[in-house]
Amino acid sequence: MDKAMKIATTIVTAALALGAMRAAAGPGAFSGGGTNICNTNLIHTNLVCTNLFGTNHLGPLAQYDLDGDGTITSNEFATASQTLAQELQSKFLAKYDANQDGVVTSDEALAVNEAIAEQWITNLLAHFDLNKDGAISTNEWPRFGWGPDRWSLASLDTNGDGVVSSDELIAAADALAADLQTRLLAKYDANLDGTISSDESLAVDQALVNNRIADILKEFDLNGDGNVTSAEVDSVLRSRIGSGFPGLR
Repeated sequence: MDKAMKIATTIVTAALALGAMRAAAGPGAFSGGGTNICNTNLIHTNLVCTNLFGTNHLGPLAQYDLDGDGTITSNEFATASQTLAQELQSKFLAKYDANQDGVVTSDEALAVNEAIAEQWITNLLAHFDLNKDGAISTNEWPRFGWGPDRWSLASLDTNGDGVVSSDELIAAADALAADLQTRLLAKYDANLDGTISSDESLAVDQALVNNRIADILKEFDLNGDGNVTSAEVDSVLRSRIGSGFPGLR
């Protein structure tokens, strides 16, 4: 079954079977939280005030304090960096490396990206195709504005007839899959050979983790010695939330 037929089948199936389902639509609908001091994740650099009033003020960062002495040393950060990069690579390969050979080919990546595009169509139809005819007409469009990070339904109506037809949905899905493919290869395929090797994926993930740890050090390593102590974390957190808790001043 060729790609157009496969996507068309997806449209028909969604139109017939997904009547009551409500799903978020749009290729930009990926999670991306803002900075929140009380929402911690080492990879995303958001650091929390968990256990602020306890004896270990490293909070969630305490997991990187391998010897439990209240200080995350540069060596402990280095160990965490390697471990986290390997975990990220494992997740990347689990998603894209279909034959599990440690290499992501262009075909393997495209298969994933086309599946993402097909799911996007399914979500669009489930959310907006009220009469289940496999197209989205003007009277089915939302009556409220969409954020700048989402495609508008109007942009998918390429012939301007007030209906996003099955053919237009297929074209939009093709464009989305192609865009995802281009961005993936641009990020990971350093030698531009159309294949993402194990070394290439690990290098990208290692750089990501290193950058995040650098952000943590910039934020919490007050004396610039490459280590983060519980006292430094406590000082930063108190300075940020003290205004909301007068007793901390």
